[in-house]
Amino acid sequence: MRTKNQQNEQRQRELILNAAWGLFRERGYKNVTLEDILQSAACSKGRFYYYFHAKAELLDTLYEAFDRQYEAIAAAIDPACPAPEKILLIHRQILEYLSEQVGADLLTNLYLSQLEKNTHIDFWGDTRSYACILRRIVAEGQRAGQMSAEVPCEEVVQDIISLERGQLIDWCLKEGAYSLPAVGVRRMQRCLTGYLA
Repeated sequence: MRTKNQQNEQRQRELILNAAWGLFRERGYKNVTLEDILQSAACSKGRFYYYFHAKAELLDTLYEAFDRQYEAIAAAIDPACPAPEKILLIHRQILEYLSEQVGADLLTNLYLSQLEKNTHIDFWGDTRSYACILRRIVAEGQRAGQMSAEVPCEEVVQDIISLERGQLIDWCLKEGAYSLPAVGVRRMQRCLTGYLA
């Protein structure tokens, strides 16, 4: 059980994160200063540095949010739903979340931190929630005869992750100029037809 002090610490950290993400979304990551975040969160600089080493470290916390989102989406899906439909549901809902709650600017900066090696977190790593969820769904789909077993499960998972990553990068390059869920789901549907039994 968490102590009252731990709960207060978690609340303070969440206040800083919510203030930062709101400002990033509103003004763009590069246009937000540490002072802006401190003012919005009603937080001292010392308190901020208790939780984070720099503004750039706030980007790393998006990984936590993404994992929680993937897990919540997957948990809400009817277990009886066929595997390809589960994948499409997760894909649609995460694309909606990214386009509505995160935005192209913040996602672009997240990718830049990956490319510049400014983080030790691998956005698309094999142990991240999305990869684990996909692995489970694809394996279930192959066992149930809903998805072809000709291509190994891990290869299917990597193909799906690569497609999603490509979709997100394309959307970022086009500065969010089109509906990410509408276009992304159509592309994922076409991809999945190659893996149906």
